[in-house]
Amino acid sequence: MTSPEATAIREHIMQEASRLFVSRGYHGISMREIAQVVGLSKPGIYYHFKDKEDLFLAILIANLDHIGSITRQARHEGATAHDQISRLLRALFAQAPEQQAIIRLASQEIVHLSQAARLEFSRLYQAEFIGQIEDILRSGIERGELRPMDVRLAAWILLGMAYPFLYPAHERELGPPEEAIELMLTIFLQGAARL
Repeated sequence: MTSPEATAIREHIMQEASRLFVSRGYHGISMREIAQVVGLSKPGIYYHFKDKEDLFLAILIANLDHIGSITRQARHEGATAHDQISRLLRALFAQAPEQQAIIRLASQEIVHLSQAARLEFSRLYQAEFIGQIEDILRSGIERGELRPMDVRLAAWILLGMAYPFLYPAHERELGPPEEAIELMLTIFLQGAARL
């Protein structure tokens, strides 16, 4: 069993490492540099994480747990597929910039991990996030709110519309995401609505 102190140290390491990974990428930072920023020795870091990949994967999985929680809450609070998707998009865009940066980090840097780590993350990503969006769409189809469709493909199309707004550089071109949410919902859901 992990002590509260060990848990706090582990969370501190993940928080500081997240910041470094976001700013410099997976290969742009060493465990020695992470240890210096955190104020621990390298063996102190290795006590909590097997290696850099283990640390990076722990950061991605913690963020995925958070996104999964947001998605479950949207599903629980929304009565219709439209309401659930609307709540999900609004919650994703309401996250702190640091949290959004982890989403970008996962998509950009996952290629640097071993095949086993990528498969593990992919499995969790499907279960915690994509699969839940598919379930929202599937339930909407079953209730007659949405026309029959490939829910897997539709989930990725929805996310493809949303992901550009998670990049701060795009906000200058596209404006704040709040202005785009209604248009995304209209394009996605009216295109999917049963006529």
